[in-house]
Amino acid sequence: MRGREAVVPSLLGIADAPAPRWRRGAEAVRAALARIARPVVLVGHSGAGPLLPSIADTLPTELAALIFVDAFLPPASGEAPLAPPEFLDQLRALSTEGLLPPWWRWFGEDKMRELVPDRALREVLEQEMPSLPLAYFEQGVPVPERWSERPCAFLLLTQAYGESAADARRRSWPVAEIADVQHLAPVTDPIAITKVLLNLESALIGSA
Repeated sequence: MRGREAVVPSLLGIADAPAPRWRRGAEAVRAALARIARPVVLVGHSGAGPLLPSIADTLPTELAALIFVDAFLPPASGEAPLAPPEFLDQLRALSTEGLLPPWWRWFGEDKMRELVPDRALREVLEQEMPSLPLAYFEQGVPVPERWSERPCAFLLLTQAYGESAADARRRSWPVAEIADVQHLAPVTDPIAITKVLLNLESALIGSA
């Protein structure tokens, strides 16, 4: 769309990587972008949000902007939690011997059917959602200095991340909101999401 190339790195290796496991995500993105010569816009959805500044710091190519999609925002400095304290308590209750069920089971098995009605698509997604160790979410991610001075934007899909959107507005970032969608809309409604992401990109860096 609009002459852009989308690259979606696989992050499946995080579940089996040595601690700190989040580094495996940064390595996967860096490897996937190794052949890209032009500046990139790095988009992070959901739990990838706190990782974006650290991933951006390792890129082999120039970074044009960061866009957070229904995600918790890292602080301006210090360390970003991979799960807010109140959510971490819920994850501890879900875990068994230090292992969490796959994400699609966190909210009850019927919830995934509601989010992704298409059975074939739902099965593909479920196969790509590994069981993560609880310890992954108990870690923090070091935040690079001055990361938020880069062009940044936020896309709100659900009110669960309303405070993150408010935080983005306080930081004077462009913020877009799509009504009547759900958290997994990037896979169930990719065209609508892509159009808004491209509009945010234009607001940040122009439509070159």
